[in-house]
Amino acid sequence: MELKNVTIKHHRQLILHHCSVNLPSQSIILAKNHIRTDIVAKALAGFHPIDEGEIHFDEQAAKGKRNKTVFFVIPENYHQLWRNYRLQDISIWLNRPFQQSALWKKYRLPSHASIDSLTMFQRLIYLVSLGQSLNRTVFIFDQPTKHFDFEDLEHFYHFLRHDFVDANYMILSNRIENGFTDLSIYQIHNAKLVAFERR
Repeated sequence: MELKNVTIKHHRQLILHHCSVNLPSQSIILAKNHIRTDIVAKALAGFHPIDEGEIHFDEQAAKGKRNKTVFFVIPENYHQLWRNYRLQDISIWLNRPFQQSALWKKYRLPSHASIDSLTMFQRLIYLVSLGQSLNRTVFIFDQPTKHFDFEDLEHFYHFLRHDFVDANYMILSNRIENGFTDLSIYQIHNAKLVAFERR
């Protein structure tokens, strides 16, 4: 993904200003707590307008023309989505045939269970499986580990290293984590995206 002179604002907050950068797949974007990472995630995927510039993906300009069906955004509050719904009912509600992906089977997600009966990590796996069933090819995770306990964190790092190793994804987070050190890391600094310097 390439950003060319991109400016992103949200209400009175300037998030990015004339930012130009190439973001490789499997990148992390770090932001301070006051920065709305959900706005950045939606803007990169084409679900939130950018104020200036262009975002290119697969050599196609993104401003107003990007094919949004390649992106699947998993928001920070995914643990609140579809509370009390059974997993198989969510597929029906989305008018999609219920399919058990390889991830679904590996992590033994019970289709008859309600989503709020799953662990936080299982909910994330469910949403990734849902995105795959919708044939989405780029996943953008907004604060995916914010509500994880230590076991969920270990499962998530294992998932990235072993089950998602060939996938196209980007993670937005307010913190650097041990499991992220092998990925390309950028930070939002002075309204620009710059390579993160480890100290």
